[in-house]
Amino acid sequence: MERDSCGITVDETGGLSGFSLPDNVPKVQSEFLTLEFSMRSGTNAIRYQDHIGLQTEFAPEIKATADVEALLLEGSEHIHMLYTFRSIGRAVPMVNDQGRQSKNEINLQTFYALQPQIAKIRRLMDFQEKGVAIIERCMRSLVTREARERIVPDGYYDAITKVVDLLQKLDNLKDMKASLTTDFSRYNRVLQALRAELPNGDQLAQEKHKLQLFLSNFQYPKSLIFHNLRDALKKIPGHEEILIEMLQQNVDFIENERHMMPDEKYRLIRSLPHLMLLIDGDVEEPGQSSGAGGKVMNVFKDKRIRLAPLQAIFKSYPVVPEYGDMSMTMLVILKRAPHWDSSMEKSWGSEPDRKVVSRYSLLTHWSEIKSHHAEYLSKFSKTTIELAAYDFKKALTATKYATFISKLIVDGFKLLQSWTCKVLEAYHWKLTHPYGYYLGKAGATPYEAAVKFNYSPRELGVVVDVISMIKSLSAILTNVESDVAPYVRLHVHHEVQQFVAGELIPPLHRAQKRKRAIIVPLLKLRRLVADWPDSMEPVDDYTRYSRQDGRVEAVHPVRVVGPSPTQLQLMRTMVRSMFDQRNQLKVGMFSKRDLEREDLQLMETFYNESLCFQYILNHAVTLRANSDLADLWYREFYLELSGQIQFAIELSFPWILTEHVITNQAKSMPLVENILYTMDVYNDAAHRSLYVLSQRFLYDEIEAEVNLVFDQLIFLISDHVYSYYKDNIGSRTIDGPYRNRHIQVLGRVIDLNLLITQHVNGKFYKDIEYCIKKFEASELSSVVDFNRALQIVQETHLSLVYHLELDTFETILTEVDEAVGPTAFAGRTLMHVLASLVTDIFPNYAYNNFTRRFVRSPVALKPVDRPKSPKADHQHFAVGAYTARAFEMANKLHRSFVGSTHTAAIVRILGTSGVPLLVNNLLTNLQERLEISKAYLDAITKGLPPCKLPKAMYGLAGCYGVFDALLKPILAYVDLKPEVFQAFKEVGNALFFIRDMSDVLDCIDLARGLHQFSWIPLADSYKPVPALSHLAIECHSLTCAMPEEQMRCVIPRGAVPELAVIAERIQGDMLSEADQRITLFWGALTHLSLLIQPFRPGWTELLPSNGVLDLEATGSFHRLWSALGFLFGIQTQNTLTAAISDEYQFGHGFFMAGAALIQLLGQRAQFCALDFSTHVLRVEAYESAAAARAEGVGLADVTLREEASSFVLLKARHSQLYTIAFCILDAHTQSQQHRSTEPIFHPPGSYDK
Repeated sequence: MERDSCGITVDETGGLSGFSLPDNVPKVQSEFLTLEFSMRSGTNAIRYQDHIGLQTEFAPEIKATADVEALLLEGSEHIHMLYTFRSIGRAVPMVNDQGRQSKNEINLQTFYALQPQIAKIRRLMDFQEKGVAIIERCMRSLVTREARERIVPDGYYDAITKVVDLLQKLDNLKDMKASLTTDFSRYNRVLQALRAELPNGDQLAQEKHKLQLFLSNFQYPKSLIFHNLRDALKKIPGHEEILIEMLQQNVDFIENERHMMPDEKYRLIRSLPHLMLLIDGDVEEPGQSSGAGGKVMNVFKDKRIRLAPLQAIFKSYPVVPEYGDMSMTMLVILKRAPHWDSSMEKSWGSEPDRKVVSRYSLLTHWSEIKSHHAEYLSKFSKTTIELAAYDFKKALTATKYATFISKLIVDGFKLLQSWTCKVLEAYHWKLTHPYGYYLGKAGATPYEAAVKFNYSPRELGVVVDVISMIKSLSAILTNVESDVAPYVRLHVHHEVQQFVAGELIPPLHRAQKRKRAIIVPLLKLRRLVADWPDSMEPVDDYTRYSRQDGRVEAVHPVRVVGPSPTQLQLMRTMVRSMFDQRNQLKVGMFSKRDLEREDLQLMETFYNESLCFQYILNHAVTLRANSDLADLWYREFYLELSGQIQFAIELSFPWILTEHVITNQAKSMPLVENILYTMDVYNDAAHRSLYVLSQRFLYDEIEAEVNLVFDQLIFLISDHVYSYYKDNIGSRTIDGPYRNRHIQVLGRVIDLNLLITQHVNGKFYKDIEYCIKKFEASELSSVVDFNRALQIVQETHLSLVYHLELDTFETILTEVDEAVGPTAFAGRTLMHVLASLVTDIFPNYAYNNFTRRFVRSPVALKPVDRPKSPKADHQHFAVGAYTARAFEMANKLHRSFVGSTHTAAIVRILGTSGVPLLVNNLLTNLQERLEISKAYLDAITKGLPPCKLPKAMYGLAGCYGVFDALLKPILAYVDLKPEVFQAFKEVGNALFFIRDMSDVLDCIDLARGLHQFSWIPLADSYKPVPALSHLAIECHSLTCAMPEEQMRCVIPRGAVPELAVIAERIQGDMLSEADQRITLFWGALTHLSLLIQPFRPGWTELLPSNGVLDLEATGSFHRLWSALGFLFGIQTQNTLTAAISDEYQFGHGFFMAGAALIQLLGQRAQFCALDFSTHVLRVEAYESAAAARAEGVGLADVTLREEASSFVLLKARHSQLYTIAFCILDAHTQSQQHRSTEPIFHPPGSYDK
C-alpha cells in the first residue's frame, strides 16, 4: 500500500510539472535569463570563406572585407584596453634614499610590474601600423584601373569606414589617457637604472625610443595615428575619389536611415569629419608647388562633394557619442582640416539653434515616445496571445502572418534604437554642456557639473520614464524570441525566393527577348540564393513568361532558414549594383534600356527591405545593442580628467535616477514602478565589463556600487512606505467630531456640507447653461466642443457625487436643456441641431462622399444670423481653466468641416430618443423643400423639347452637339442653379447626413452585439438545460460533458435556475432582433417614399403608345433629371459664379438626391437606358475603339470637339458618383430584403491588412 500510494504521489507530482502557473503580476523589471544564448552569430564566423563555392565576381573584395573585419575584431580589444587603462605607476612607491641594493630590488620589482602595461602600449603601436598598412593596401587596390571598372560592394566601403572610425577612437583614447605617459615615464626611469643589469637592456632601450615617439611625437603631439593614416594615403594617387565615394555612401546611409543599431548610426556620423580630413589636401605655402602639376584638393570647394547634406548633418548632430562617457564635437574635428576657414563656422553649425538644442532634450520627444510605446504594446500584446494560442506551421499559407510578425519585430527594433539614441544623445549633450554656475563652484568637478547639477527634477523623471519604456519593450521582445524565430526565418526565406524566382522573371524575360547583357548578372543573382524544388533550376521559366501572366508567384520549398551572411551581403551588393545610378555610370555594365523603371524600383525596394534581414535573424544581438544603456554608468574619461580613482555614489547617474524615483514618487510624475527598470542600467554596465571589456575590476566596482545602492534603496523605500501608511491610517482614525460636516459659528450650528452641496449644485446648472448657450451661438461644427464639455462636466459630477448629495446629472441636463415639461416639444440642444442643419449645413455646405464631410461652399446662398456667444461667469466652466487652451487647440481641428466625428457627437448628445425626432423633422423639411421647388421643376419640364438619343454614327462631337443645342437654353433660366440645383443639394445633403447617422447607430448596435455575444451559445451546439446554474452558464462547455449525477453535485441548492431561462430569452430576442432590425437610413427612405406620393403623378409618364417605352417623352422625372444632370457642371460666362464649379458649390448631395428620387420612383432602369450624359459616354467609348472608327461621319469643328472631350471627362466623374449613390441605396434596401437568420461573426486577424 505504501508503495502504491508513493507511486501515485510521484505520478501526480510529475504531472504538476506540465502546468504553467503564471503569477499574473505586471512586469516591473527586465527579462533575466539563466543562460543567455543567440540563435545566430553576430559576425561572420567563417570569415566569408564560403564565397569560394558561390563563384562570384566580388571575390577580391570579399576577401579584403574578411581581412578588415579580422582587423576590427583585434582593434576593438585595443579600444577596450585603452578605455579601461588604469595607471599602475601611481600605486608603485617611489625609491627613497636607501642602499644601492634596496634601490635595485625596488626598481626591478617596479620593472616587472610595469612590463604588462608597456606590452599593451607596444601591441597598440604595432596594431596602428598594421591598421594603417591594411587601409593603404585597400586603397591601392581600389585606385587601380581594373578596380575602377568594377563595382565596389557597399559592404567593403562600410568595412573601411569602420577601420577609420576605429583608428580615430584609438587616437582620441590614447591622447586622453594620461595614465599611459605616467606609466611610461616611470618605466623609462626604471629602465635607465636597470639597463646595464638587464640581459636585453639595449633592445629594450631601442624599443623604449619607439614607444616614446609613439606617445610623445614632436611632429604630431595629438592625433598621431590619424596623421600617420593621412600621410600614408597622400602617397596614393587618386585616393580622393575612393574617399569621396565612401563619404557619399555614408551620407546616403544617414539620410535614408540605413542603420538599425545606435553604434552604426553614430559611426556613420563620426566618419564624416574624418573622411573630409583625409580628403582635404595640404595648404600650399607661397612659392611652393603642388608637385607634378597636380591640383591641391580642397574638400570645401570640390564640385564632386555635395556640401548641403553634409552641413545639414553637422547642424543636426553637433555632438555625438564616441565611446562610453566620451563625446565627440563634430565641428572640432572638422576645424583640423587644412583648408578650414573661420568664416565657414556658421554654415557648419558652430552655434546650434533652438531647434537643435531641443532635439537633444528628452522633454521634446517624451510625449511621442509614450504614444509610440503604448501603440506598439497594444498591437504586440495581441500578437503574443496569437503566438501562444496557435502552433507554428511550416507552410506557404503562413508566409503572410510571418511577414506581419517580421515587420512587427523590425518596428520594435527601430523604436528601441530611436529611443536609446535619444537617451544617449541627451546624456552626451549634458556631458559636453555642464551647468556653468556649479562649474565655477569650489570643489565642484566637471563631472559633477555635467551630471549632478545639470538635470532638473522633471528631466530626471523623463529619463527614468524613457528608460523604463526601453527596458520593458526589450524584455517583451526577449521573451518572444523563441516564438517568433521560425516565423522570421520563414519570412526571410520566402522573400528571398519570391524575389529571385518570382520578381526577376519579367526582367529576365525582357533581357532574353532583347538579347541584353544584363541577363548574365540577373542569372548569377538568382543562382546565388535560389532554392529550387528538387534542387533543379528551371531553364525555361523566364522564356515562357508573358506580360499577361502578371506577377509570378515563386514555387520553392518551405524552409525555416535564412541565407548565410556571405550570401546576404553578396545578394544585396549585386542588387544595388543594378539599380544604383552611380554604379551604372561608373561601370557601364548595361544601359538604362536594359531594365525598365519598375524593375529598378523593384530592386531598390528589395534592397531597402532586405537591410533588416541580418538584424532580425540576429535577434538577441540586435536587441541587446538597441537597449544597451551602459554608457550612463561608465565615467573612465572623467576619472582620467579629474585624476581620481573613483567618484562618490552621489555622482553616479544611475543612482541619481534611482534616488529621484524614490524621493519624488508623490509628486507630479509617479515613477515608483520604474525603479527596477532604472537599476537595469547596472546590469548593462556589468554585462559590458565582463563580456565586452573583459575587466573584472570594473565589475567589482559595479557590484560594490549596487550593494550601496541597494542598501540606500531599502532604507528610502522602507522610510517612505512606513510614513505613507502611518499618515493614511492616522487620517482614517480621527475621531468623529473632527470629521463633522457641521460647524459652529457664534453659537449657531451650520451644515457646511449642505451649503457646499447647494453651491456646487448651482454651479453644475450654470455650467451646463453656459455650455448650451455657447453651443447655440456657434456653428454645428462646434458640437464636438459641446460634447467634450458635457463629458467633462459629467465626469466631474461623477467624482463629486460620492461626497456631496447632488442632483443626478440627467436631471440637471434635462432641466437646463428644457427637454421636460407638458409643453416641451424638444430640448434646446435638439432644436439648435435641427436649425443648424436646415438653415446652414444643408444649404450652405457641400458634401464630399469620398471624405464623408460637409465643407462650406464657396458662395453661401443663405447666410445665418447667430446670437452673441456668452461670457462665462467662472473660468472653470466648460472644459476648465487648466485645460482650456489644450482643448481649444484640439477642437480647432474639427471646426472647418462637419464629418463623422460630429455625427457621432450628435448621436451621443441626443440619445436614442432624440435621433428619431430629428430625422422625422429633417424628412418633413425635405418634403417642404421639394414642394417649393416643384413649380421650378414644372417650368423646366414644360420647356424640355422631345428628343431621341442620336445614333452613334454621328460621333462624340455630333451627339454632344445635339444635346448641347437642345439643353443649353435652359442654362439661361435664372433660377436654375440658385433654386433647382440648390434644392436638390439640400435634399441630397439631408440624405447623406441621415446615412451617416445610420452608420453611427449601426456601429453602436455592433458593439452592443459583441458584448451580448458571450451570452449566446453557438446555434448548432446549444441545447437548453432546464436547471442550469450560473456556474453552468459560464462553463457550459465543461458541464455538458459531466454525468447527470455529477451535475447535481456541482449545482448548489441555493442557485438561481432562472439565469438559464434568461440566457435563452436573450438569445431568442437577439436572433429575432437580427431578423427585424432595420437601419435608420432604410426607414428614412421608406418614409421619404410616402412623402413623395403627391409628386408621383407629375413625375410619372402615362402608358406609352408602344406599350413599352416612349423614347421622346419628357414628362417623367428621369427625363427631367437627365437634362439637369447634363447641365450640371456646365458654366456660363454671364454668371457671377462662373469661376466656381458646380461640384465645388453643390457637392455630391445633388447626385444623391437624384439617385434617391429615381430609385424611389422606380425609374432607375429608364434613367440608365435614356440618360443623355450616359449616352455621350457610350458614344465616346464606341468611338475610342479602333474597330468602330469611321471617317466622314459625325464631323464637327475643333471647338465643339474640345467641348465634347471636356464634357466626357466631367461626366465620367459624375457617372462614378451616380454608381456610388446607387450602391449606397442598394446596400440599405437589399439588406432588408435578404437578411440572414443566423448571425455570423468572424473576428478579424491582426495581420490582415
